[in-house]
Amino acid sequence: MQERDRKRKLNPNRIENGGDGTFVGKILRGMVDISPDILNILGTVTGVDSLNKLGDVIRGDKGISTSDKEILLAEIQKDVEIAREVTRRETEITLRWELDSKSQHWLPRLIRPLVVANFTILIDVVIISSMWGRPLGESYLPILMTMGVTAIGGYFTLREYGKNSNVIHK
Repeated sequence: MQERDRKRKLNPNRIENGGDGTFVGKILRGMVDISPDILNILGTVTGVDSLNKLGDVIRGDKGISTSDKEILLAEIQKDVEIAREVTRRETEITLRWELDSKSQHWLPRLIRPLVVANFTILIDVVIISSMWGRPLGESYLPILMTMGVTAIGGYFTLREYGKNSNVIHK
């Protein structure tokens, strides 16, 4: 039960996590008569296997018309393709990180920490220089903030995600 709850929290497509929801979920929310079997599965859809299971239940449901089934199955296929692409990208990034960390050269191993250190120093310089009467122009602030949040926030977020995904795969 805890594993399912954890996966639900990590799923960025879920509406309660700020996502848009899945294609099939959007259509099913608009339908009036949905069987309890489908509703039970909808709460647990977290990946390709769950989407395939949902497709099997929709195919066997007698309360949904044939045209609605075709539409729902087409939407499930879109969701499956997106889930596979996300999985492929995550695998590719993980492989890249593993190769970077096993590299014999120092730069590939340390590139992410160096980028974070660079932005931290840059932000410190901007703050200190503005205290000495040399403020940064306002036109540079949005790009500096965006780059800082992306580099620093992304680094620590992806590190935590990597730690959590290692726990999942073990």
